[in-house]
Amino acid sequence: MFPRRSRFLGPRSAALTSLLALAVAATACGTPAPAVKTGTGVTDKTIRLGALSDLSGPFGPLGEAVVQGNQLYVDKLNADGGICGRQIELDVQDTGFDSNKATQLYFKMEPTVLGLLQVVGSEITSRITPDMLQQQVMAAPTSWSSDLLGNPYMVVVGATYDLDVINSLDYLLRQGKLQKGDTIGHIYLNDPEYGGNALQGSQFVADKMGLTLKAIEVPPNKTDFTAEIGQLKAAGAKAVAISTYPQQTAMAVGTAAAAGLTVPFLVSNPGFDPSVLASPAGPAFQQLVLVSSSVAPYSAKIPAAENLATAYKAKYPNGKPSLAMVYGYVVGIGYAAILKRACAEGDLTRAGVQKAFHELTGVDTGGLTAPLLFSSSNYPSSRQSFVLRPDPKTAGGLDIVDPLKESDLVRQRIG
Repeated sequence: MFPRRSRFLGPRSAALTSLLALAVAATACGTPAPAVKTGTGVTDKTIRLGALSDLSGPFGPLGEAVVQGNQLYVDKLNADGGICGRQIELDVQDTGFDSNKATQLYFKMEPTVLGLLQVVGSEITSRITPDMLQQQVMAAPTSWSSDLLGNPYMVVVGATYDLDVINSLDYLLRQGKLQKGDTIGHIYLNDPEYGGNALQGSQFVADKMGLTLKAIEVPPNKTDFTAEIGQLKAAGAKAVAISTYPQQTAMAVGTAAAAGLTVPFLVSNPGFDPSVLASPAGPAFQQLVLVSSSVAPYSAKIPAAENLATAYKAKYPNGKPSLAMVYGYVVGIGYAAILKRACAEGDLTRAGVQKAFHELTGVDTGGLTAPLLFSSSNYPSSRQSFVLRPDPKTAGGLDIVDPLKESDLVRQRIG
């Protein structure tokens, strides 16, 4: 019991006494959640985030790995007390990479979540974007398309497809494996957000460096690459960029090795699945493939990656280590930084979170990526890329052959 207030205390003293009483009571009951404005997906105890992943379609292995990375960071956050005194809940739904199914799942999920920690698929992202804009749903798409830039609700974590291609081609130029007048090839999906955006990178380098580009567009159901590899070999291609599904990448590289087109194949990171290294195409991947990525591989010799690998093995002892898992964890770092800033500003509504997003000038990921710059949605959050080489003896299947770097050509591209 608190003592009765004396009748001689004035109004200001009475108010102070009341506040002190409340503070003592709060201390006795434990630390409460900070008082902030809240809205959809946020209660006094939880913050609910959604994930529209592909767990059973063409990007199934990638989607599962990204979910695992997301969950590992959510676990770490919650163990450290959550955000704003609230635990993070993750609602994961499998779209099977089906746009119609994904749209239905989104509309069911949207009224229950603050935002989306993952959306796999360019077409899926495009389908739900109008409603996301209207409802102010902030999302981290598992996509690096430059077409997403300029959308104030898209948290694009890393360099865009075109910049990754530019940085990897720059690596070949610096190594003396490409010269002015050479021909390069690019096999790309007829998907403007993925294949089309990656092609912009190779076209930019060709124009700037005096190379001839042989571009070959393929549909998503393409399974035989004999004709395409034949065209590139006949054209005398000295290197080939490839931006396709993982299964198609394996087919194309295996076909190239069998046909004697033993030149560097620069693979966009969504097109690489480490399980290919145990397939008949594995030796060809070791010999020919370089993977461009703005995210560090699983076995990178940096403390943040080593700590993550330890946590991954503890939670998923039968899991398959991959770069995609690291990416999912990095997305968690970036999204949590935004939520923490929104908490500090006292506003965990969707509008408050979006405002916090565009106030962040840099997010430290411990070297898993370059520091992420979110302050302008018109520019990529990173411009630097690793160049990686497949290695079946390495957990996650990738070794670093060139560290994070932003090429002069990327600087010219960004302007």
